[in-house]
Amino acid sequence: MTFHDLASLPPPAVAAVAQTCEALITAEGTERATPRERQLLATLFPALLGQPWPAQPAATMPVGLSGLVLTHRQRQEVMQLLTLLAFLEPRLDAAKVKLLQRIAAELQVEPGVVADLEEVCCGHVLKAFADMYRRTFRSLNNDGVAQGYARFILPMLGVGGIDRKHERRYAALGAATAGSLGAGLHAYYQHNGFPFPGSRTGLPYAYVAIHDVHHVIGGYATDPEGELQVLGFTMGLFPDHALLISLPALLQFQMGIADPLAGSVAPKLKDQLDAPAFAQALQRGAATTGPIRDFHWDFWSWIDRPLADVRRDLNVLKANSERE
Repeated sequence: MTFHDLASLPPPAVAAVAQTCEALITAEGTERATPRERQLLATLFPALLGQPWPAQPAATMPVGLSGLVLTHRQRQEVMQLLTLLAFLEPRLDAAKVKLLQRIAAELQVEPGVVADLEEVCCGHVLKAFADMYRRTFRSLNNDGVAQGYARFILPMLGVGGIDRKHERRYAALGAATAGSLGAGLHAYYQHNGFPFPGSRTGLPYAYVAIHDVHHVIGGYATDPEGELQVLGFTMGLFPDHALLISLPALLQFQMGIADPLAGSVAPKLKDQLDAPAFAQALQRGAATTGPIRDFHWDFWSWIDRPLADVRRDLNVLKANSERE
């Protein structure tokens, strides 16, 4: 499986992407790449670009990368690959993050989000997460800052009341037809012991409901590895905001840097990233089609459909573990 748009790059552009990867993992020749970085590039580069990893690419940034990687979609996929490389080892490397920011600015792919990553490197964790929340409120939920914090934080503090409409909808899923999306969603909450979104003890409906549906449709668990993979899947669904979607969880589960707001509902861990599985989840999301690619998708109109049909109609590819 390849990134469709990167697989169509001409040879000079492929060479430039390889050189950019080499520059990133070596911080432009000032650091030694780790064995894990070398192994990942040897396997992931041909899987994503359809071309073998070249022998001894230069460790300096290529001149005119943006003039070789022309389409915005190709640039997004390059940044997704580079972000994965930057998070492969469970420590933030300031030199690599600084280079990642330069690349994001040149390619014009979420440079503000990568700037937040630089703030984390400088120790400004609260400032960085606050800005990422601001971007999430505005870009994904159409909220202003005050409204976003009110809808996201107050329910977690038990303030703001119960979402009665969705409470009734979720409670009714207990009678959903076996094998349906609704039955799968109900089983997801029961198996994990999660309260329903919008309930008195649940997370805010506007911010977690679609995430939970992605878990069910993608077939991802809720352990740290599964959470990272479902976010990879979501990155593929929403490439315009891929880094914004992924960076908070990568910091939380791979770098051990806690989200000051979500730290109470998610553990702070290190070295949980399975990079090949994450890349495969990202590719599955990118290949998925249909209304699920709308962040405000009304999945309730699909709730009674067989889950297998939902996956088929949305073109959700089978995971590697499901293939014969």
